Amino acid sequence: MSIAVAPAVVVERSVPMAGAVELVVFHPPSASAVVPGQFFQLAVGAPHTLLRRPYSAAWSDPKSGRLGFIFNVVGAGSAWLSERDEGSEVDLLGPLGRGFELDGGRPAVCIAGGLGIAVFPGVAQALVARGRKVTMLEGARTSAQLLPADRLPGADVRTATDDGSRGHHGSVVDLISSHFPPPFTGEGQGGGIDLFACGPTPMLQALIDTARRQGISPPSIQVALETPMGCGVGTCLGCAAPRREGGYLLTCQDGPCVRADRIDWDRMQDQFHG
Repeated sequence: MSIAVAPAVVVERSVPMAGAVELVVFHPPSASAVVPGQFFQLAVGAPHTLLRRPYSAAWSDPKSGRLGFIFNVVGAGSAWLSERDEGSEVDLLGPLGRGFELDGGRPAVCIAGGLGIAVFPGVAQALVARGRKVTMLEGARTSAQLLPADRLPGADVRTATDDGSRGHHGSVVDLISSHFPPPFTGEGQGGGIDLFACGPTPMLQALIDTARRQGISPPSIQVALETPMGCGVGTCLGCAAPRREGGYLLTCQDGPCVRADRIDWDRMQDQFHG
């Protein structure tokens, strides 16, 4: 895997859903090298900011040399990035970490909570290109915070909102039980699905519990972990996540995309959400 530090040129800035910004940058080597689920460390120039900010690539297009990043504005660094105009340069370090393992023949179910949807345009595109049946389960607090379904071509998009303004009224995890009951998900029934998930840690923990009840084996679930990250290259140890067999793995190197059975979910802390 080739990791590079290089300036990329912003070619487009937009607001894909409420509270989020999408920056599209031109950098052909990165667009060709990145695997869905991998991330980049983006340098920021805001006052009193030192560390780069980690963002998964939302999608990439090797033919045009472009790749996109979708992120919320939550602090000085992301605010600075959100204000980059067309023609501005953004310094990229990456691609970093491990992306999703996308090969296989079983139906693929992607599930995203909140900004966890940011990684899935590229994931869904890659799964569809492999000829896999793709269902996208997307959850948000309210309908304005949902990524439009046309950003996920080829996927059957189903939604859930906390306030009931679109789709299922409640958690997106509920859609696993309501739409994919056994024996469809039962490994012992000759069927089964592969799950790809990204979202806040409490959502992922609820997903693991639900999947167990539905007969979905943990090895068939891949999650993109959200952990605090400083350096992105395994030096600062700020992104440690508890391993099931003891000890820790580093999200920036062993992840961010890992099989669910590698994580000790009882010890996994929600370090971003309370």
